[in-house]
Amino acid sequence: MLLAGPLALGQQRITPVKDFLQLSLGDTSKYVVRGVVTKVRSTVSGSFFLKDETGELLVYGLQDGSGQGRTFKLLDIVQGDTVTVCGRFTIYNGTTKEMKDGVLLSKSDGPDHNIPFEDRLKRKASFKGKAGADGIEAFKGWVQSHVKNPGGKGTVMVRFVIGRKGGVQEVQVVKGVSPSLNEEAVRVVQSAPKWKPAMGDDGPVRMTYTIPVVFE
Repeated sequence: MLLAGPLALGQQRITPVKDFLQLSLGDTSKYVVRGVVTKVRSTVSGSFFLKDETGELLVYGLQDGSGQGRTFKLLDIVQGDTVTVCGRFTIYNGTTKEMKDGVLLSKSDGPDHNIPFEDRLKRKASFKGKAGADGIEAFKGWVQSHVKNPGGKGTVMVRFVIGRKGGVQEVQVVKGVSPSLNEEAVRVVQSAPKWKPAMGDDGPVRMTYTIPVVFE
């Protein structure tokens, strides 16, 4: 079924996954498919697997159909969500049947959607062999054991990113005390050894944390 322009939900004709996968490679029409997200393969390329009662389909390069320019990450699609998408049939590399040029028409959050992002990771970031909250506490302990007080008291709140290779990056003060204490807090966090990065469905992911650096 060829779709000419945006359709209201009541005008959609849902094509079963099984039927979509049997389309001809020369068919350039767009079809609407609805199902549950079984796995997000890549948040960078916007690819994921969608399943209905007839089969499972790889959707590659999903776009935002609202015209607001949102990226796949901002669409906030996770495993368990029910989505309705519209796109063309293709066969990648002569073997993989998939939907290309997909546009998101609707999304309904699944039962696990509100689970915090860190709890949906395959592996949490870890420091000195400790992961999650224990890793943060271990890092805070390391920072406090290496900080040098230039003179003064107070707590500097420092935000930083653990990169995809585990390095401590983008260190910045979000709540300072004085120039000297702020500078020392940034210095010691920047000098920290690497972490073991967090892992998502499509590989290592960046994580942002904020910790207090206490001067007594």
